[in-house]
Amino acid sequence: MTFSQSSAISTWNVKGSNNVVKKKSILNSLKKDLTHIAFLQETHLTDDEHRKYCREWVGQIFFSSYSTNQRGVITLIHKNLPFNVIATHKDNEGRYILVKGMLHGETVLLGNIYAPHAQDGEFYTVLFSQLVDMDCANIILAGDFNCVLCPKMDKFPPQSILTKNSKALWQIINELDLIDVWRHYNPLSKEYTFHSNPHLSASCIDYIFMSKCISQLVQQVNIGHIGLSDHAPVVLTIQPMRHIERSRSWKMSTLSLLDEKFIHFITEQTTVFLEINDKEEIDTRTLWDSYKAYMRGMIISYTSHKRKQRLIRQLEIENNIKKLEKQYYVTKSAETLSELNIARTSLRNLIMRKAERDVLLARQRLFESASKPNRFLARLARNTPSSSFITAIVDVNGERQVGNRQINECFREFYTNLYQSEMDITRLNSVGNYKRKKRDLYSCCASMVGQHENRKPKKLLCTKKAHICPQHNFVKDMTSHRIGWGVRSNPKRTQQSPCTALPFQRGT
Repeated sequence: MTFSQSSAISTWNVKGSNNVVKKKSILNSLKKDLTHIAFLQETHLTDDEHRKYCREWVGQIFFSSYSTNQRGVITLIHKNLPFNVIATHKDNEGRYILVKGMLHGETVLLGNIYAPHAQDGEFYTVLFSQLVDMDCANIILAGDFNCVLCPKMDKFPPQSILTKNSKALWQIINELDLIDVWRHYNPLSKEYTFHSNPHLSASCIDYIFMSKCISQLVQQVNIGHIGLSDHAPVVLTIQPMRHIERSRSWKMSTLSLLDEKFIHFITEQTTVFLEINDKEEIDTRTLWDSYKAYMRGMIISYTSHKRKQRLIRQLEIENNIKKLEKQYYVTKSAETLSELNIARTSLRNLIMRKAERDVLLARQRLFESASKPNRFLARLARNTPSSSFITAIVDVNGERQVGNRQINECFREFYTNLYQSEMDITRLNSVGNYKRKKRDLYSCCASMVGQHENRKPKKLLCTKKAHICPQHNFVKDMTSHRIGWGVRSNPKRTQQSPCTALPFQRGT
């Protein structure tokens, strides 16, 4: 299995994400860790709410829903990751979702698991059966398994008894030839992914299991901090991961204008620029273009420095949380626990403020671009064809049609009958023929009038259904606007003219 640049795979029990701000905070945290594949548990979302995760850096989502107050799992895949789905399987209880696909020419199976708290051996039996049926050599299995593999190392206070679920999980690991990635690279470390305040206990129940044949691609694996949830994420970095370069355009954030320090910084930089460059020999247009380029660089520098300061502050709090956690697990001091809770609250507030700001910016962009054809409208309309796709229709005979051709034929017949005229077709044809005959007659008569006035008659003038020769006399009644003719007597000729009369009645 091959990749081309470093990226992260993360599993995290988020303990509910039905809040817009918390959902944004989760996405920001995963983006900060350069996550390309994320396994989230306990999302507490419906199917429609799960689909809202498909935004920003997320390109594909696979989920299993249960209710808005328990369970629910979702797998997020980065939009730059060329993952092509082959097959999926999920349960109806919001416990797991299995996705099999192609990644850089290799078949890989991604499993997102949220195991039950109760001792349920049947769950692991069904899970193992589904994993075997998917038939894949490269397996990445991650999630919250609600049991420990090594009670002495993964429990605080330590224990020595394996539960029924732990034994069933060990059986799956051995049968599928998987390894616990974090324990493989940290065999003697004691770190925990879940902390229970009521029981004053901690345990490592969140795991990432991988097939041994691809475990050598792992660079490092870490257990994150407990902040937004009562679980810590487990993050592993895998090398290499293919990366697609994308062009980016810069736009100044209008919210920066609310910062007094930013306004002061811009004013100072403008004054400095004009003092140095505002000379008489410099053209105004050149001065303006150079000023825009200079200020763009200064604004990018200011915002980048501010963002780095925020990240440094967040990293300091995370390191302090790690330090306090280790100290508490050794001393069990109430004072240390109080400091730990304060640090976690501070980190949570810092992350939530960033998420609230991002949500505000997103709403502003959506408001500004609501009536314009852009990527926001394209994103909303992307799933419209699939949502309005017609899978069955009842025809005029009351029969249900499910085939695409039959459905199209029903629509064709409906609109053909809808726009068909109610008049008799035979009558319309007869009226059309009458008008056509009358138009031809008027054309012929007008030509004869012109020939009579110019006294240059031709030997024979013909239309499709009328023949007029110079021996006939053309008469036009100007009062009644009726057309007629008569036969002129010729004393020098005793024979009847070979010309015949027109095949219509006078006055028509």
